[in-house]
Amino acid sequence: MATITRTHTRTHVLITFADPYLRCDQCRGWVPRWHDPDRCGPGCDAPALNDPCEHRAGVTTACPSWGPVDGCRCPAGEHDRPPADVVDGRLL
Repeated sequence: MATITRTHTRTHVLITFADPYLRCDQCRGWVPRWHDPDRCGPGCDAPALNDPCEHRAGVTTACPSWGPVDGCRCPAGEHDRPPADVVDGRLL
């Protein structure tokens, strides 16, 4: 799923991850989506970066059992959960 956001100069495309348990490798913040300059089209000189923390770092899942069909299959309390405003990888 792509989200389109506007800045003062152009529209940017943010790609939502399916896995809602992804964390930024640099700051350990939750990363529900990332900016994809290739999808923005010609002229987008903004780098690929995690949203909302804006770091140019990889992401690591907090849930080792997450799958696109069943979601998280870990027992409750085994790992951190995304905040309530992140549902299915989307910021509410």
